[in-house]
Amino acid sequence: MIQKVTLPKLGETVEVSTIDKWLKKEGDAVAVGDVLCEITTDKATLEVESYHRGTLLRIIAPTGKELPVGTLIAVIGDAGEKIPADILAQAGEAPAAAKAAKAGAKAAAAPALAEALPAATGGRLVVSPRARRAAKELRVDLPRVRGTGPGGRIVEADVRAAAKAARAVKASPVARKVAARMGVDLAAVASAAAGGKVMKEHVLRAAAAGGRAAPAPAPGKPGEVVPLSAMRRIVAERMLLSKQTIPCYYLEMDADVTDLVCLRNKMNARQDAQKVTFNDFIVKACAVALRAFPPVNSRWVEGGIERRAEVNIGFAVALDEGLVVPVVRNVDRKSLAQVAAEAAGLVERARSKRLQPDEYQGGCLTISNLGMYGIRSFIPVVNPGESAILGLGMIEDRVVFRQGGIQVRKIMTLTLAGDHRIVDGAVGAQFLEAIRDALEAPAKLVE
Repeated sequence: MIQKVTLPKLGETVEVSTIDKWLKKEGDAVAVGDVLCEITTDKATLEVESYHRGTLLRIIAPTGKELPVGTLIAVIGDAGEKIPADILAQAGEAPAAAKAAKAGAKAAAAPALAEALPAATGGRLVVSPRARRAAKELRVDLPRVRGTGPGGRIVEADVRAAAKAARAVKASPVARKVAARMGVDLAAVASAAAGGKVMKEHVLRAAAAGGRAAPAPAPGKPGEVVPLSAMRRIVAERMLLSKQTIPCYYLEMDADVTDLVCLRNKMNARQDAQKVTFNDFIVKACAVALRAFPPVNSRWVEGGIERRAEVNIGFAVALDEGLVVPVVRNVDRKSLAQVAAEAAGLVERARSKRLQPDEYQGGCLTISNLGMYGIRSFIPVVNPGESAILGLGMIEDRVVFRQGGIQVRKIMTLTLAGDHRIVDGAVGAQFLEAIRDALEAPAKLVE
């Protein structure tokens, strides 16, 4: 029996997707639940499973082409069954697309053959396809990886070993960010760092000595119009919608996070403990505040204001092509360690574009952190569907008057942008104060 396979809608905002590769080829037997192909949306790379059993009679949609949700991409049926002319007509240029898909399948087989070939000479970097993908996911600079494959070829194990070595290096968060952006090997820099800890200045010196430079902020030549990626288009549309439809006000407050810094250092010093980031503490603090102030845990809908039952916190993750906001769900019901483990997994999947739709939808509040770039404070843009967003600046030493004397304390500036249709200024101020109070008494967040 003929069954049509269409491009699924995987997410509320997803209108178009691109097929990355077909995992089945024409003539293959297909069972219910088999993965037919991988598609890329604006936020993730996802697998398309079959809802039918039979034989993959025809691949209609080629790889690499952006297609609207609902497009016919393949036909499944009994072996040898003829595809009706009306289905082929619905597909439009089905024969041409099928040829393109077949060509893509042949091209995909080429790397498998290349795995057995010796590395090329003449200084050209030779990397296996799996290694390239792992390097992109783990942000490893390939030219600095030593290949152990035939003829010096870089294989996936080499990339993962390099990433593990970089994680083992003691380095400041800013140093790690700068090293990733400039392609500097942290393990190579560690020996020159005083005390064994790599700081930002060590990375910059290594970059200058090695002739490494930060990548250009955008591809293309001057005057050239660069087409929008799917992710960049969605970001642009949602931010424009926010500025056009959400009347915001902005509140700023300093938080003394000296005790939080000390507590985090103690927790992360334990070998068997789940590593905790500053963001994890802030996610928990926001959950505490949302429970205390239900008006903030609301959203504007047609006909009124909807109170949210869950406490789901999103946090912005910057990617080369845009921004994605993974969501930790039901934060108020989870321990700090659980939040840290879940957030770490979300970040990894976000950077490899493998988030599932329920992992980036349904947020009640978003956190945006630019402190690692040396930003003291900034005004974030509210994500449509939420009532507020919290912007985080850098943690810095400041001289303060405290307990009758002058002290140096670690201070972080919090900036709240609130939707005035939902949250009045006084409520927003109390909400921000609750977040500050939670961060200044961090031991309660660990309980």
